[in-house]
Amino acid sequence: MPRRPEIGNVQLYPNRPLKKSDRNGYVLKFYCPIRKKRIRRNCGTRDRREARRILRECRERLLNGQYVESGGAITATHAVQSSTLIMGLPNDGDRPSTTWQDAFDRYRKHKSTRVRSKSLTDAVSRLNIAERIFEGYRDDHGLSEGLQVTDVMTLDMLEYLQDRLLAGDECRYDVRSPNTVNSMMAAVMAFVRFCHRHGWIDKIPPVEKLDTDDVMKGRPITGEEFERLLDATPEVVGELSAPSWQFALRVLWESGFRVGDLMDFSWDDDRHIHPVWPSRKWLHPTIVIPSTQKNGRHQEIPMLPGLRELLETVPKCDRKEWVVDPLPIEYEIKSDTDWFRPTNDDLKGLTARYSNRSIAAACGVSDTAVRKWLSECRIRRNVEFQSNTGTITSSEIRSIRRRATKHHSHGARRTLRRLTKERVGRITAIIGKEAGIIVQQPDHRTYQKVKYASAHDLRRGCAQRLINVGVSAETLKVIMRHRDFATTERYYGAMRSAQSAAAEVAAQMSAQTSPNSFVGGLLGGHETSDKLSPEELSKLKALLNSL
Repeated sequence: MPRRPEIGNVQLYPNRPLKKSDRNGYVLKFYCPIRKKRIRRNCGTRDRREARRILRECRERLLNGQYVESGGAITATHAVQSSTLIMGLPNDGDRPSTTWQDAFDRYRKHKSTRVRSKSLTDAVSRLNIAERIFEGYRDDHGLSEGLQVTDVMTLDMLEYLQDRLLAGDECRYDVRSPNTVNSMMAAVMAFVRFCHRHGWIDKIPPVEKLDTDDVMKGRPITGEEFERLLDATPEVVGELSAPSWQFALRVLWESGFRVGDLMDFSWDDDRHIHPVWPSRKWLHPTIVIPSTQKNGRHQEIPMLPGLRELLETVPKCDRKEWVVDPLPIEYEIKSDTDWFRPTNDDLKGLTARYSNRSIAAACGVSDTAVRKWLSECRIRRNVEFQSNTGTITSSEIRSIRRRATKHHSHGARRTLRRLTKERVGRITAIIGKEAGIIVQQPDHRTYQKVKYASAHDLRRGCAQRLINVGVSAETLKVIMRHRDFATTERYYGAMRSAQSAAAEVAAQMSAQTSPNSFVGGLLGGHETSDKLSPEELSKLKALLNSL
């Protein structure tokens, strides 16, 4: 049951001194009794003390009713400068009947039968972000509630949206990259074109895209970095779950799969990605990809030799259901107490050398607790120490405490039937961060953030190895399953061209020419002498002998 709104509960954001990146200044968030929902209002100041004064005045106006009487003014001196706004408030007679919410509902219903659920989810999420930014603009400038498509689908408002997206509004980071902004604006412009087709707006505003660098969001990782990923896996997922995760990483490394393909890889289900083993010796194993993959095509691609060797290590009796099924992460719940109880083996070893008093002093407990431990473990002393046996060394105490903490800390695991591809992708990125593999350095000029190795960087590493062994771009497109050859050329064409150019230069530079003789050219010339046939050699010898 939702919590009832609390009138007068006003919050100030951000509750700290402003930074240069805080372009909006201080904002109040509270429940509006006029609009019947929580809204945001800009304080119009960057002074923290003044913002707190406005907060107190706004709370008082909410409680005494002046906020409702004034139509939503947070202070007595708050004036709405509607003449300087980008979008004005139209007259009641000119107000269009189509609101943002009505158009959005029609658009979502229209797309639900024409695109995939994942594409629809992404589009809806981006449109919700745009709606919140537009509503925030109206709240900041005191405009009435309700978004009209004719008000927000103008060139000025769409450029304002573009600027706010780039500045990081409604984002967990300070800024967004131009690539991300262009992707989000593409979803908004698709909605704008839908509204134009239905006659809700007069024209489509010509919004320009931001300039971007045509580069990857990561890089191919090397074999040494892949080994570091495998070594860091137990630290993230736990010892019991580590083998299943290491197998999943190896499949990504050897196959070039996307993380969605990895979790859709089945041994024997034709509805999913599955291997096809040859019935004849001269044939090669392949992988069948159904049309549910990203490019929407039913394909059969060659199985790479490394993946074949990896799959053949699985016993035939275990080749059923999913090929890759990583176990959930283990969580170790440790106690924060100062005392600890040694393991049974350590306790047995300590009783042979130390008295109960020495063991109790090392563990931070009483002699009675030590006697209770011995009774529970059924440990009997062979020798009763009547005198002081000394103290246990600090290094030995640390070793015993470490083993005790690991033994007595109970593990917890999420009770999920199977991990989703999103969860697997996030955990793989955590493993990459634990291994310290940076695939993208931060650059404030291009709005790039530091990025650690992810599942897609393993896919890039597979493509890089294929390029290094001389695989053509056409074959690489088939294995990577790009929808268009332009995608292969865009991301891997430069690598392939560089390798071909390097091979050609190396071949030309390493070519050795023998010194020229009278045969085939002048002495010191650049022409090389041709080899003589056996008949010509015999005639030459006879001629020389006659001379």
